[in-house]
Amino acid sequence: MILLLKKRFFEVSNINTSEYTGKTFRAFIVKISGTVKKMFAENIVMIGYSKAEGLLDEGLTKDDFREIVHKHYYPRQENKRPAGQIAGDFWRFIREMDLEHYVLVPTIDGYYIGKVAGPVTYNEMRIFNDTAYQRKVQWLNNKEPVTLAKTPEKVKIRLKTVQAVIDASDLYQEIEFALRIS
Repeated sequence: MILLLKKRFFEVSNINTSEYTGKTFRAFIVKISGTVKKMFAENIVMIGYSKAEGLLDEGLTKDDFREIVHKHYYPRQENKRPAGQIAGDFWRFIREMDLEHYVLVPTIDGYYIGKVAGPVTYNEMRIFNDTAYQRKVQWLNNKEPVTLAKTPEKVKIRLKTVQAVIDASDLYQEIEFALRIS
């Protein structure tokens, strides 16, 4: 019965079912560095720790990411765990996020949904305000937030993460649902 309803939903709404399976669909929650005003003015999503330059080198591994973050932000600490968490955020933002993937940006008003529209860039002029790592985004829902009142519980829980960038690809149905009812 549930399978039949899902099949009917995708036929009526013309959604690619291969995306629904999660094989091609990806979504990320990004806690931005900077302001929502700047995010919309430039149609970008940006993350902090901008002094960790050089991460766009395609030859770098996750361990290399951690070493670069550690060198720039935690040089006096022996424990590399804090650098590892930030390196994981960078890895998802730089290596896993791609064109057409959903981006959810939580704010006090709810969260905004967009689709990645360009490759990651590093703008040295933005180191000072800690927004050097950026991606172009096509904002959906007329740049209006999805309110938490219209948000499925699973998405609400994931939005509370402390990490700057987290994979939310498993929440495809919930994200699509929230977008449709907004």
